[in-house]
Amino acid sequence: MIRMIALDIDGTLLTPGGEVSRETVGAIRRARERGVKVVIATGRSAPEAVWFTRLAGCDSKAVCLGGAAIAAMEDGRHLRRWDIPEGLGRDVLELLRDKELGCMVFAGECNLLDPYSRAFFQETYPFAPYLDTTIVAEDLPGWLQAHGQPLTKVFAMGDPRRFPPLLERLERMPGLSLTSSGRDNFEVLAQGADKGRALCLLGEEWGVAPEEIAAVGDSDNDLAMLRAVGCPVAMGNATDEVKAAAALVTDTNGRDGVAKAILRLV
Repeated sequence: MIRMIALDIDGTLLTPGGEVSRETVGAIRRARERGVKVVIATGRSAPEAVWFTRLAGCDSKAVCLGGAAIAAMEDGRHLRRWDIPEGLGRDVLELLRDKELGCMVFAGECNLLDPYSRAFFQETYPFAPYLDTTIVAEDLPGWLQAHGQPLTKVFAMGDPRRFPPLLERLERMPGLSLTSSGRDNFEVLAQGADKGRALCLLGEEWGVAPEEIAAVGDSDNDLAMLRAVGCPVAMGNATDEVKAAAALVTDTNGRDGVAKAILRLV
């Protein structure tokens, strides 16, 4: 019996136009009326998770930052978080500095951008819940040190031809975990931080066992949660690897795949 459903946002909950469909909102409401918890599990920040939780009508907690945090959806406050060790975090930021990458830097509950990244994401990522909660700083490692903040996650986006030497060096740094939500990006988190672990811990808080959880996703950064739960569901637009990890493949995010999956599960 499924008692909890976790939904990725991009490529899953959202349509290709970046909206939550009326059918999806209705399916989430129906599941919750039947006593099933429905939560967001996203690589995005807590303020963004709050926005989409309210828009979709999901439950009061969410997995954020790719599994590096569990947050309260009343106010976006982090309830649990797994940060990158301090010295290692500085090394990551120094490595990625001035590489012509748009880098979202998540420092505890603060969202940081350097000036290049601010201009980059204003053009490519026009989501007010994120952009309106960011701090712009020239020297990101210096800002972290001056404000006593940890590095929790880095999302880097740009020309994938620039990635191989950076990823090779990051992979050699012990204490890190690397994943991606598309060929044009990569994500850096603390070792062991992923959506699967955080989702199971959230389920434990509510007395829900992993085998009673369903998770719906489309990209590589969803694989950990699909492998951790009893009912892994892949979107019709998911990568082949994600589909191979799923027990069920639903329709695409352009054809209400999430709504169809939820109604089938409940």
